[in-house]
Amino acid sequence: MIGLIQDFSFRSLPFFALWLFITIALTFFPSPSFSGPVLQIQKVKELVDEVGKEMDRLEQQATDFINQATETIKSAIVKSSATEELTSEGDPGTVDSSVSSLSVSASAPVVYTLPIEGQVRPIMMTLFQRGLQEAEAQNVDLVLLVMDTPGGELAIAEEISRNLLECKVPTATYILNEGLSAGMLIAISTQKTYMKDIALVGDCQPIFAGAGEIKEAPEKILTVVREYGERAAKKNGYPVDAVLAMIDESLDYSSPDGEIRAATGQLLTLRAEEAVQIGFAKAICSGTGEVLAHLGLENARVKRFEKNWAEVIAAFIASPSVASLLTLIGLAGLFIEYKTPGFGFPGGVGLIALALVFWGHSIAHLAGLEGMVLFFIGVALLAIEIFLIPGFGVFGIGGLGLMLIGLLVTFVTVPFDSPFFVPSIHLSIPLAQIAVALVGAIGLALLAAIYLPNVPILERWGISLSTELSAARGFSSHVQPLEAELVGRVGTALSSLKPGGLAKIGGKRIDVVTEGDYIDSGDKIRVVDVRGIQVVVKRETPPV
Repeated sequence: MIGLIQDFSFRSLPFFALWLFITIALTFFPSPSFSGPVLQIQKVKELVDEVGKEMDRLEQQATDFINQATETIKSAIVKSSATEELTSEGDPGTVDSSVSSLSVSASAPVVYTLPIEGQVRPIMMTLFQRGLQEAEAQNVDLVLLVMDTPGGELAIAEEISRNLLECKVPTATYILNEGLSAGMLIAISTQKTYMKDIALVGDCQPIFAGAGEIKEAPEKILTVVREYGERAAKKNGYPVDAVLAMIDESLDYSSPDGEIRAATGQLLTLRAEEAVQIGFAKAICSGTGEVLAHLGLENARVKRFEKNWAEVIAAFIASPSVASLLTLIGLAGLFIEYKTPGFGFPGGVGLIALALVFWGHSIAHLAGLEGMVLFFIGVALLAIEIFLIPGFGVFGIGGLGLMLIGLLVTFVTVPFDSPFFVPSIHLSIPLAQIAVALVGAIGLALLAAIYLPNVPILERWGISLSTELSAARGFSSHVQPLEAELVGRVGTALSSLKPGGLAKIGGKRIDVVTEGDYIDSGDKIRVVDVRGIQVVVKRETPPV
């Protein structure tokens, strides 16, 4: 079973969920008395089988297109915004704008600087991967991380660490102020570390911040972090005992000269001079220019990494508050569109808002396309429930379920198969986001139902939630002749109405729905109302 779970591709989850859903539907409704909906379900199943064969190919093409378009935009922006500079010994780390890049010999070494600033978040992984790929493609002489971080998501730090350990060009870290927690794991994944005189490094015990609480990581996660720390320290020549004492407070630490100690229950955190003393850092430097001088690259061209507009926007959209707001607008827009004739402004706004949510999370290294596929499969199932099989049953419940799962998959920041994934922690914020979005969407839809019918200008745009669309107000409907023809007519149920099904009225087979009653196949029914495309019936009571 474990092997099956490990081999299961998460990209196949939407199709597995849809297949399971249709199988359950056919299992629960196998009888001939429900032949109408069953035939419709079977037709949908056949359609899904055909679509499933092509979906992987289409999804891959869509992914390739998005990646190609994104890389094209990134490359264009990088060419226009990347800054090449000469470091100056008199003012380390600054650019002498008077020196033209044409005056620098083409054979001069090149240094690429990548910022590790603020919280270690998923968007940082996106930026880091792009920067590292550019540096490796240009075969630079050094990738220098300029760090000032209090820590952050360990899963992202481990991924950055793995990329650094596999990097094909030399790497180093310069800690300006803080290299704590996840930052320490990233620093020791480079070959050398330098620190400013006020900098601190250490305190890498894994903790998790949930909804209103901070928890220490369980032992199995602490063990994984220790292994990651020991792996990086051994590969790059950092003092392993000091690194482990920064991760696990149960370990004692004493420097070789006995001057620096961390007793049991204390995490090791080092000042710059202490880090140099025990061999963790190579030197204390006042700027990047001094760092490069220590590395023999004082004449190097320094190229700074710059974020592009797509990454800035994606980081903004992927923040929990903005993502929740956009999801709220998207859901409310789709609901209002469903309640208004045609397709117009609300539906367009809703789709754009939801597309921004999925796009932002994809660019920000938070999710792939699985959440989007699940969500829109859910929308399709809900549409089948509304337009093809009146009532609210398996398709409606399944559709809503897939929509919620799609949002959850998109909002979760740590992969489900990551050793750092803790359900009680990493599901709490996404579930809160979804709850806020649902409650807000319902509230917004209710407000729209109250106020939109009284806004004439919106009606001229085709937006109206009025319960009465009279001819006097300029409305006409193709349903009027049907209503006049059917209301009051008596027919026979061709299938069990639970509450939806087929009936024969006036010699025609018509999809009908009851007001909640169950009516057996063969019973007489009477049409009591026509609501849009729904024909409402009730059991015909024989005269006394």
